[in-house]
Amino acid sequence: MRRPRFLIIDDERNFREFLAEALEVEGYGVTQAATARAGLALALQELPQIVLLDQNLPDGSGLDLIHDLRALPSNPVIIMITAYAGYDNAVRAVKAGAFHYLNKPFGFPDLLEVVAEACVAFPALGEPEELEMLGALVGAHPRMEQVKQRIARIARTPVTTVLIRGESGTGKEVAAQALHRASDRASKRMVCVNCAALTESLLMDELFGHERGAFTDARSQREGVFEHAHGGTLFLDEISEMGGRAQAALLRVLEQRCVRRIGGATEIPVDVRVLAATNTDLEEQVANGHFRGDLYYRLNVVQVELPPLRERRSDVTILAHHFSRALAERYNEPVRGITPGAMALLDGHDWPGNVRELRNVIERAYIVASGPDITSDMVADALGPARRHSGARQFADVARPFQELKREVLDDFERSYLESALARAGGNITQAAEEAGMLRQVFQRMLARHGMSGEMYKR
Repeated sequence: MRRPRFLIIDDERNFREFLAEALEVEGYGVTQAATARAGLALALQELPQIVLLDQNLPDGSGLDLIHDLRALPSNPVIIMITAYAGYDNAVRAVKAGAFHYLNKPFGFPDLLEVVAEACVAFPALGEPEELEMLGALVGAHPRMEQVKQRIARIARTPVTTVLIRGESGTGKEVAAQALHRASDRASKRMVCVNCAALTESLLMDELFGHERGAFTDARSQREGVFEHAHGGTLFLDEISEMGGRAQAALLRVLEQRCVRRIGGATEIPVDVRVLAATNTDLEEQVANGHFRGDLYYRLNVVQVELPPLRERRSDVTILAHHFSRALAERYNEPVRGITPGAMALLDGHDWPGNVRELRNVIERAYIVASGPDITSDMVADALGPARRHSGARQFADVARPFQELKREVLDDFERSYLESALARAGGNITQAAEEAGMLRQVFQRMLARHGMSGEMYKR
């Protein structure tokens, strides 16, 4: 079982390095920071599961850092450490969201005991499946948290067909990989097939294989992906593009749990979980006769819906830094920061291409960056025509009244702001209103106008 990762934020170098060395000897991964600012930046990069946080730091109080750390996708366990003992301090730390409070000096066994308690209280700290899934499905928006929870539940069930829906670029294959890794099939293969990339004949051959002599070029026997993925998972992307013959053959395999190679007479048993993905309205395709209704119902045993990026804008910052870290690792270079101006451009874009578009924009900006940061000019160049299109799209219908268009733009901004504020505050309306510089009653009226509540964003 993999152990949780630690981040130590403490300005006392000797103490910090002693703790890090002792934890590493125990098999834990550890990173260190000496200030609140450096600690938060490192936490965003490393996504630790446990943070050892000093209460008094050179650039601020550790107490003020707790809610920022808890807003991370990994939602880390916070253990406060301080040289200033006192019941009041302990109460303040726990009320702010800390799991435990240790007074300096403390024994290393005391720390290990607290860590053991945290692993009991938060089982996901010791479950590699959950950690792997978290690494793949990046985001802290309530919609994404619901997706993660749903995938985790599905992965633990024996259900053999799942339909994954979402716009192009929302991460349907990433969700499929997360489901596979979190399931008891993780030790077996996951095979991916894009149904739109092959003609129907080639797709049939890819799925079911063939016997020698089945057709002119069949010089040897070939195993299909159903056999290849036996015991594991088969991901069928763009399932709506599958032709009628292939649909009929797929339906038979799902019903009989056996596959027959092209040109063969033998039924070969297969045990495969089929994950199918689509970015189209399959119900409409069934209604107009382009997709078999019986296959649709067989595939749609349970469904996972991935939200578009524009409906979880608070995740743009998290995703942008995630992609910057991934690129740094790929190119073996230091992690590049993203300036506030660059982030403002990213936040203001509509992302019609969703997460895939954001990843490509960050990669283009990262490649041309020569300094430590990705700047607004780099992001503007990376967005290119998409930026101009995004900014102009909402004003394209000039025949509509100015006030009507203005109200729509303001409503969109207001909803997006409220989502971000609530997500940051973990659904705490009082905290969200204070950070927004608004009266709680005014903030609540705005929530009511948009049909929103704090409960939707509680961590």
